[in-house]
Amino acid sequence: MKKFDNLLERDFHIVEKRKIIFAIPLVIIFVAAVMMIIFNFTLGSPLNLGTDFTGGYSIDVKLGNKLTSANYDAYCERIKDAMSSVKTEDGEELSIRVDNMQMQGSGDSGAIHVKYYALKGVSEPEMISKVNPAIQSALEDSVLKIIPDTEIDGNKIYITYNDVLSEPAFADQRETFQKAIESLNEEHDAAIVLSEDEAQAIVLNADNKKQIIITCENSVNVSDALTEAITDVMKINDEYAGSVTQGDLVGATVSTELIFNAVLAVALALVFMLCYIGIRFQLSSGLACIIALFHDILIMFSFMAICRIEINNTFIAALITILGYSINNSIIIFDRVRENTKSIYSKEMTSEQVANKSIRETLLRSINTTITTLIMILMVAIIGVEDIKIFAFPIIIGLIAGTFSSICIAPSFWALFQRVGKNKKNFHIDSKPSRDKTDKKAKTAEIGA
Repeated sequence: MKKFDNLLERDFHIVEKRKIIFAIPLVIIFVAAVMMIIFNFTLGSPLNLGTDFTGGYSIDVKLGNKLTSANYDAYCERIKDAMSSVKTEDGEELSIRVDNMQMQGSGDSGAIHVKYYALKGVSEPEMISKVNPAIQSALEDSVLKIIPDTEIDGNKIYITYNDVLSEPAFADQRETFQKAIESLNEEHDAAIVLSEDEAQAIVLNADNKKQIIITCENSVNVSDALTEAITDVMKINDEYAGSVTQGDLVGATVSTELIFNAVLAVALALVFMLCYIGIRFQLSSGLACIIALFHDILIMFSFMAICRIEINNTFIAALITILGYSINNSIIIFDRVRENTKSIYSKEMTSEQVANKSIRETLLRSINTTITTLIMILMVAIIGVEDIKIFAFPIIIGLIAGTFSSICIAPSFWALFQRVGKNKKNFHIDSKPSRDKTDKKAKTAEIGA
């Protein structure tokens, strides 16, 4: 540990290496710009914007007590599958892109809140009157019904459900099952011919009340298409399931307003930070801090673009969090800069030496703070739910970028501003002829006369 402390106390001459330091984020931003161009042509959009920014819709799948943390992922898969192959009343197939899903409530109020994107080229009235009802119907058919497992063995078809079927419920459904199976004959060339003994054709398994046994006259030719068709017609309504209700609409106007408010919030934060730091320290310190914060914003956006992570309200919250964290680290360093510039030894030091000394004195504190924060965020990212993980990723990137900018970017720009300021001052002094030289020239002229 002592060796590590001694290593951090060394002068790495960070400020003198500013060309390399400035090149690192520029390369990342360039790569992100290239990837965004590629994504724009291949995927249709440079950034993966959520419905909070692009506009979209939401729907609630209410499942009550049937929804648990154990089967939540399975229900999400069923919802995604259903929405990827929605069909309208006209038979038109629609591929609905899901934004995100979130588990809400528990017990009787358990539900899954689903956000999805509006279809491109489809007007809002058409979405509301045609597409959304088709989505609702598809979810009711896929999620609120019990989907069985189908197994074909010779002339027997075994239909197994997850829940027990009562005798009265089976009796009510028996005729429906028979008509559904017979309807498959036309589509599959008489592949299924029920037993002539109608009492034995479709029965509830006496030993396993979750299973229905269908007896046919001849052996059934097994195929994936036929198995899938039997499974589809043998779905039954889940009497314990809830309902599917249409939720909120996020229109383009709301999305534009949200983007404007987000940009305005960040801009105001930067202006107030500049004013405070300019008054508390120096204007050059404030400008250096703002440049460092712009660096953090661009790096976070770059990694979100490269990794194709969704940008939504959660990202804006993470962005503002990192701005506050990063400026705190920068202020700590500039507090040392101010103290070192007041030192009696500072007159013999260049601005680069003052900046390096300040970095060296605060480096261990900055790194320790970042590491302890990263440990907590990493734990959240590993064990948290999906929405928390989406929040944790930009926070992790922002922590690293903020630490880099506060240690390397901000002090380097401060030293650069100081050097430029001194050069200008020296230029003005040297450009004015001294009084001694003027007097000497005047006396020379008089003697000559």
